[in-house]
Formats: sequence, structure tokens, C-alpha cells
Amino acid sequence: MEAVSHPAPSSAPPAPRDGPAPGLLARLRSSAVALVVANLVPVYGVLALGWKVAPIMVFYWTENLVVGFFNVMKMRRAQGPVNAAGMTLNGQPVTEGSRRALILFFILHYGLFTLVHGVFVLVLFGPGMRLGRELGLALLALAASHGYSYRRNFIGAGEYTRASFARLFWQPYARIIVMHVTILAGGALAAAMGSPLGALLVLVGLKTLIDLGSHWLERRKFAVQVG
Repeated sequence: MEAVSHPAPSSAPPAPRDGPAPGLLARLRSSAVALVVANLVPVYGVLALGWKVAPIMVFYWTENLVVGFFNVMKMRRAQGPVNAAGMTLNGQPVTEGSRRALILFFILHYGLFTLVHGVFVLVLFGPGMRLGRELGLALLALAASHGYSYRRNFIGAGEYTRASFARLFWQPYARIIVMHVTILAGGALAAAMGSPLGALLVLVGLKTLIDLGSHWLERRKFAVQVG
């Protein structure tokens, strides 16, 4: 299967709004709280379980799996216009009939990206790493956070009616690449410093702020998206 082309810029961008969409701030408050709670799990790991850099990096890597799963769910449910996405699959424009093939290609494409990222994390931080069942509980917390946002925002607020499954193909990458380049750099610095408590908490705080910013931008995008 050939690579998917990047979407072409929309010729008729949505008109900007003067302020947040009705109900946007209310939805942001609840889903942002869930996001922050999930990001407090590494704080508990650091303070109560003695986590160093490695378990935190693996914890953040597992979020890739959660993000990918819910993006597949979004691509399956999205009902927004497809023709404005300007994407091709195997040299043909993506249409509604391409939905299943594009989802399968996303799983392959994103899965390879996640695998390479995971190998990089293990090579960089893996030596001497010991992981317990607490990491599984942390993954459940991330799944609960993203699942709540999916249900509250994408389904409950009707974002799925405006989202194009073709555009959703690329959505996870912008957030994950920016976030994890920053986190990996911060993690490497913290490891070089001997994983002091202050550096680990700063790392967790930085990731939480990036998450909140990405969450806000995503909600704003869906609030005005028309294609």
C-alpha cells in the first residue's frame, strides 16, 4: 500500500470566532481535569514509588498506544466532509469508500512509528529499568482520561459531525512529536543529572503543560472545523 499524501490546504478556511464556541470552556474544564489527574500518576510514582527517569519515559510512551486506539475510534465514527481533505491513497483521492483502507493504513503507519519510538526509549533509558504493576495502573489512568475526552468532546459535543476521518489520519503526530521530542530531551537531561526529585517533577509538569495546550488547540480546531 502506498503512502498517503498530506492534505492540501483548504481553499475556504473557517471564519474565525471572536471567542470560544458555546460550551467549549465548560467541556475543557472537565476533560482538562481528567487529563491533569492522569498526569499526576507519575508524580505519585516519583514521590511514593521512587520512580526514576526510565519508568516515566515508558509511562509516557504507553500513551502513544492509547492515543492511537482512540484515533482509530474517531476515524471510524467521524462524519465530516472527506472531499476537502485533499488526500490520496494508492494514487486515488480518499473517499468514503476508502475509510476502512485508510484506517488499516493508519494502524500500520502509526504502529511502526510507535514501535520505533519504543525501541528508542528502551535503548536510551532501558538499562537497569525495573517496571512493576503500577505501570499498568498508570496506563489505565491514561486510557480513562483519553476515553473521557473522547466521550465528552468527540461524541457528546458532536465533534464527530465536523471531523473528517481523512484529516484525522495525521492528527496524533503533531501532538506526539512535539511532546515527546521535548520529553525525551528533558528525560535525557534528568538522567544525566542523576534523576533528582526536582528535575523529575519539572519533567512531569512540562509534559502536563504541553498536554493541556494540545488539548485546548484540539478543542478549538474541532469547534470551527467544517471539513
